[in-house]
Amino acid sequence: MSVTPERVFEPESFRYKMAGEGKPAMKLILLEDEPLIQVCTEDALVEAGFEVLVADTGTQALELLANDPGCLAMMVDVRLGGEVDGWEVARRARKVQPDIAIIYTTTAGTAEYERQRVDRSVLLPKPYTIDRAVSAALEACRKVE
Repeated sequence: MSVTPERVFEPESFRYKMAGEGKPAMKLILLEDEPLIQVCTEDALVEAGFEVLVADTGTQALELLANDPGCLAMMVDVRLGGEVDGWEVARRARKVQPDIAIIYTTTAGTAEYERQRVDRSVLLPKPYTIDRAVSAALEACRKVE
């Protein structure tokens, strides 16, 4: 039995709200180590008007930020393999770029988010829908404007 997901996401309306005609897309670093989640989220964010730079590890995400200081947002998976977890990536990113918008994606509970988060961040609990991912990215960008 196949299930067809209901698609509430309207990419054209998000693109209009974000960038408007002729304005450049907002750059966002997507840090996600699960390939399927990474691809689906990236596609949704691109459709919504973001320019997405993808990283599989915390180290890669921090390198992208160092090499491209024009990034306005970072969507960070909290639980990653490797040396640096998502909580630490967000803290380091804010040291380098204090106004970067942070969106945490995690299966962790709200209590852990409250203990670990940087200020003016947004929690996107997993599993999430693509429309919620786009909404969270927009919300986080508004918090740091």
